[in-house]
Amino acid sequence: MKLLKLLIVPVVLLASAMMAVPVSAHQLSSATISVACGSGDNTGRICVHLTGDIASDNAERFVFVDVFASGTNTSLGEVKFDLPAFNGTAPGCSNNHCDVTLCFPAITGSTATSFDVKIMKVTSDSAGNTPSDLVFQFPNNVTVQFPRETPFKVATVDKCAAAPTPTPTPTATATPTATPTPGGGGSGTPTPSASANTTVALAQTGGFDFRYPLIGLVLLVAGGTLLVVSASRRRSSDTK
Repeated sequence: MKLLKLLIVPVVLLASAMMAVPVSAHQLSSATISVACGSGDNTGRICVHLTGDIASDNAERFVFVDVFASGTNTSLGEVKFDLPAFNGTAPGCSNNHCDVTLCFPAITGSTATSFDVKIMKVTSDSAGNTPSDLVFQFPNNVTVQFPRETPFKVATVDKCAAAPTPTPTPTATATPTATPTPGGGGSGTPTPSASANTTVALAQTGGFDFRYPLIGLVLLVAGGTLLVVSASRRRSSDTK
């Protein structure tokens, strides 16, 4: 009996330790996971939004989330959330709080109209080879613990509308300006140049310029006048 009593104490302690394992497991407290269609550059893509607080003594964990056509088991895409160790950092995580949105590639090869998004596994390595423990503490005291035998379905979402194809902007074509053709009846009235004025003046006099004969005639008359005046003075001096 004494030996049996002595064995009871270790068994109780071992049972208590086993029951305490889930409590001391790695946790993401105040966790939320939502699924929706993206916007902006992510238009046409299904996006997963994960938030939560890293529990003390947590080691780094990687959460793998896949998307499936509803009712099928063939993954159409996968995203990986990096949850850092306590007091660590990762994209979208700081001060032991994570707020991360990741989007699946656009699903173009499926005719399905709705899709299931599921957490497939939690691992301690980025390659996804070493399953590890992590407890998601959701609101209303709902908990989901990994590893688990089956994936955890987060939500079902309708097919996201694809981004509209941009319409090419037509290239503006410059309208050529018509150049008036001489004698052609163009709409514009060209400004005549100096050479054009000279041509017009010559055309109005039959093509012959009278300015040079007139200048010669004036010089001839002036010369004749000088000769007459000189001859008169000579004759006047001879008579005296």
